Amino acid sequence: MATVIDLPFSLNSEPVKYVVIALSAPVWMPFARALWKELNDSLRPEGGVLGLAPSEKELEALNKSEGQHDTPLVSETWAEHETGSGPRQPARRTRTSAAPARTSPAPRPRGFR
Repeated sequence: MATVIDLPFSLNSEPVKYVVIALSAPVWMPFARALWKELNDSLRPEGGVLGLAPSEKELEALNKSEGQHDTPLVSETWAEHETGSGPRQPARRTRTSAAPARTSPAPRPRGFR
């Protein structure tokens, strides 16, 4: 015979769900904060998510104090990614001095490839 254990509470109850959400907050809270900041900064000319639209003078003052909002998100197609001609390619510098160039080993490929 199988015995059934009667627990004083159910694991599918609301208090248990709230405890799981609260205990997992250190994992999801930084992501939520970063998303909120990015969304609010991208909507700065319109007043942010919950604010009123600033006047031209206030917007100019915000841009001076916090800088012009430049999104870190870059649109890159698969073709640009595969050829390496995407917008994330660093500019190549040429050496102007006659000093011998140091050779470093080629960077190891990253990821699971």
